[in-house]
Amino acid sequence: MLLIASCAILTLAAGIFVLRPLFKESEDSLDMLLMAETEADRLVDRKASIYGNLRDLALEHEMGRLTDDDFRRLQADYKADAAMILQKLERLGVSESLEASIEEDIVSRKKEHPADKKHPADKKHPGDKADSHGEKALCPSCGADIIPGKKFCADCGHKL
Repeated sequence: MLLIASCAILTLAAGIFVLRPLFKESEDSLDMLLMAETEADRLVDRKASIYGNLRDLALEHEMGRLTDDDFRRLQADYKADAAMILQKLERLGVSESLEASIEEDIVSRKKEHPADKKHPADKKHPGDKADSHGEKALCPSCGADIIPGKKFCADCGHKL
């Protein structure tokens, strides 16, 4: 009987130990909050999307793909949506210069922690064909970059 009770207590203790992180507030909650998308983030993304849609709409109208009536109606709908989003952003206290402040923060952080290492895409590989100036070689036929190790140009098919 004592063996069964001790096994049950040991199993219960192991279960609590394993399941405890699921019910515990994470110490990384600040990181999670920073990564979490807020309503303001969603509104800013939606605003950018609507502005892009307005530019695309104007292009479609200029190309003759939309009638004047359709253009005016869709433009009015997009502008109404944009105005509503701008009002919500104003209520949330998000300034128009949010993107500018984010860019300034990025620049200041880059200055604090300059990247000494080059980006992995910028590194040279042993098989890269390059000219004497360190630049990648170009196809003599079409001028496209030569893919290292290939015998033919990927753009025009010229033999290298």
